Amino acid sequence: MTRLSAALLVLLCLLSACDSTATPLPVPPTAPGPTATPRVVTPTPVLLFPPTDTATATLAPPTDTPLPVSPTASPSSTPASTPTPAPALTVSLIGCNTSLDVRHGMGEVTNAYATVANPGGIVLHNVCATLAASDEARPHPDKTVCVEALANGYQVTLKLTVDTGFRVDTSIEVSVTSDEGLTATAASPSCTDLSIFTLPPGRLGVPTALP
Repeated sequence: MTRLSAALLVLLCLLSACDSTATPLPVPPTAPGPTATPRVVTPTPVLLFPPTDTATATLAPPTDTPLPVSPTASPSSTPASTPTPAPALTVSLIGCNTSLDVRHGMGEVTNAYATVANPGGIVLHNVCATLAASDEARPHPDKTVCVEALANGYQVTLKLTVDTGFRVDTSIEVSVTSDEGLTATAASPSCTDLSIFTLPPGRLGVPTALP
């Protein structure tokens, strides 16, 4: 009988093992149920702040001060142009001497040296200087000497000759003219009053700039 009970128990175990659905064990009525995680409540502190001043933007009232105005460039004054000097003609006696002129068949002659200048603003044309003497005899070929053109700011020294008396103190005068209608004169009451000078070679009749 005991063997039969053991065989039935084994058979029962085999049959229960062949069932695919596991039957959960019954929960004992005295077992406590699952306990939920308790909620932790932390009291939130109440922060009290003192009232702050609220800044209110206030628009400033408009003032009567005018806005700065950019300076307007005034038209610069045009510099006055330098006026052109008026046409002018001058002459000065710078020397005088006497000599014998055998070449022209004359005895004693008087030589005068005159400097003609053009300090004006234009070119002068056909500038002619003529020498006259108080005791002049026959006309001398070099009584009148001309310069074709004399630029403004230039001068020229000319030698003029007249036929005069032998050993006579002569008064002389030089007259200058130009095609532009300008005239100038220079005179000396005595030829001996003028100093005798030596003109550098090549300077006679050659225009040079005014000093």
